[in-house]
Amino acid sequence: MIDLDYAKKAFDVYTKQYDLSIPQIYLKYIHSYKVVDVIEELCDMQGIKEEKDLCLLIGLLHDIGRFEQFRLYHSFIDYKTVDHAMYSSYLLFDQGLIRNFIQEDTYDSLIKKAIEQHNKYKIEEGFNEEELFYIHMIRDADKLDHFRVKDVEKDTTLLGATYKEVGQETITDAVYDQFMAHKLIYGPTRQTHLDQWISYIAFMYDLYFQVSKQYLKKHDYIHRSFDKIEITNEETKRKYNALERCALNYINTKEDKR
Repeated sequence: MIDLDYAKKAFDVYTKQYDLSIPQIYLKYIHSYKVVDVIEELCDMQGIKEEKDLCLLIGLLHDIGRFEQFRLYHSFIDYKTVDHAMYSSYLLFDQGLIRNFIQEDTYDSLIKKAIEQHNKYKIEEGFNEEELFYIHMIRDADKLDHFRVKDVEKDTTLLGATYKEVGQETITDAVYDQFMAHKLIYGPTRQTHLDQWISYIAFMYDLYFQVSKQYLKKHDYIHRSFDKIEITNEETKRKYNALERCALNYINTKEDKR
């Protein structure tokens, strides 16, 4: 049996060992709960009931390794520190932390696979239909909440630079080409803070559920994301505006997968 109230209380106990006054730590704490909210909305929009509680539990725990990652490395950049999804899985299942949140092990395999795949550039092969459902749900909800995070959090917390400073940077050709090709941005190709910002917006290209696109459009997150940064260089501005047109065209015309 999945008891979400029990799991949330355990989550609060676990996170209290970290300093929630640190903006980056607090951001991940709030993000975990907001992902739960997004999943609940996505499930309700699709009439999903039987699988809902497990989806919500996965949402709550998907970033559990982020807190220790930041404590150890003072960074959330996975390719420079540790893969946070695999580290979350390690803490939950190798270290046994999962039993703090749910006593039975019936769902362990589904939880483990969904969490391990939630941040992958591309989902690995070999999963069955049930496993893919939970994987796609957490991947979509995680990406959707990142748009909220970008909309409300302080620029220096998100990027380590002010929006004014970011607006003076350039867009790396590889990042521009990937975005225009409707692809996620491969992390190591990012060279500037502006590249990083663009890579966040590119999360839209990996949304799976029809209702996820509707959610994105409902909140007007594409316009709002691009409008956050005022580009100063004319050539960079031209490229930035082209990216926005590409994104809007994609979100309004692409064929839904589900």
